[in-house]
Amino acid sequence: MNIALIIEHFDPNRGGAEHFTVWLARQLVQRGCKVDVVCHDSTRLRHKFQAAHHGASHDARRSATAHGRMELELPDQINVHRHAGIKLSTGIGFRQFGAQARKWCRQHNPDVVHSMSVAFAGDIYQPHAGIYARIQAQAIASRATPAAAHWKRLMLGFSGKQRTLIALEKQAVKIPEAGGPWKILCLTPQMMRDFQDIYAAPEHQLAVLENPMMYSAPTQEELARMRSWFRQIYGLAEEDKVAVFVGHDFRRKGLEWAIRAVAQTGRKWKLLVVGLGRVRKYLELSRRLNMTDRIKFIGPTQQMDCVYSAADALILPTFYESFGLVALEALAFGLPVISTRFLGASHFISSSGLGTIVDDPRNVAEMAVALDWVDQSISIRMGTAMKAVAMTSHLSPQRYLDRLMDLYKECIAFKIKRPHGE
Repeated sequence: MNIALIIEHFDPNRGGAEHFTVWLARQLVQRGCKVDVVCHDSTRLRHKFQAAHHGASHDARRSATAHGRMELELPDQINVHRHAGIKLSTGIGFRQFGAQARKWCRQHNPDVVHSMSVAFAGDIYQPHAGIYARIQAQAIASRATPAAAHWKRLMLGFSGKQRTLIALEKQAVKIPEAGGPWKILCLTPQMMRDFQDIYAAPEHQLAVLENPMMYSAPTQEELARMRSWFRQIYGLAEEDKVAVFVGHDFRRKGLEWAIRAVAQTGRKWKLLVVGLGRVRKYLELSRRLNMTDRIKFIGPTQQMDCVYSAADALILPTFYESFGLVALEALAFGLPVISTRFLGASHFISSSGLGTIVDDPRNVAEMAVALDWVDQSISIRMGTAMKAVAMTSHLSPQRYLDRLMDLYKECIAFKIKRPHGE
């Protein structure tokens, strides 16, 4: 079976969608598939902003080479096709990439085109970024004042890229006969309901396929070793209580409110920020809150296992997160998750009792209390990790890939019948 994966950036350091796609490509090869990846680029994300903190590193174990290129090591059965062109920060660039991807697929005719990009939805569209109509609504809601929200609404209306994303999303929910995908894979039941409410997408075109638990719980010895190594590198004492925030889109994922929550903790928690973003306003905020010695901007890293081991909790006051792979990853390392109802995986956190879900990302008082209640002895952490792994057995990679392979076969059967008008 020949599978084409479509994604803007084939780079696991960029975010959850990219990390997942690299993982999926490798897993499909192990299932006997030939994989072609069609992307805009696959080079390691270069640091675009000045170092935000004297203790910052842009890779926990490779600080010295963090700004250089680092090629992915991939099996021979994975071929990466780069179609660099106009920057994807523009609507024209986004449409150009979609046209290039569509042209490549027509020329090479893979069995299934599985796309993570709305630029070209392919046969199976899996919107890891989320629903753009919902993202834009939450971008407005995340503004601190009504005037700022009104200004953001106007700016979104003038943005060529944002208008392009909505136009492409409307195309992606059309039926196959009108140029839409055969199936839209929704990361959560809520995403499926949103597609139906916003775009009246037909139910038969939608399928819920939640992300798999890609991490396995570390042993107690591994966790202690990684925790000790990371804390020594970043000057964190063993008795320090450390929360971690993970994400590149600082505003949407609520970094301001994570900082404010940590500032209100009675036990003087510290905060690690993993990801890239414009940090000046957050540095200024940390100074106003007397937090400069309690916050470290780590940058992107390939060593999230060490980050999770070193931390005591994950805090993610997000205004919109289509699923939240970082929540599952954190749970695998025994970290309680403190997030909001806008986290796609919030239903799992609530039902499992492995964290705290607040209604409003701005509710810093409740998040601060949740942090102060955390008890993170090694034995408790291992118990949390084992409970999380057990409760996510339905999200195992094996089950996920079995279901996905079945969908691929159904898609191929549909494409065979389609030319005959059946």
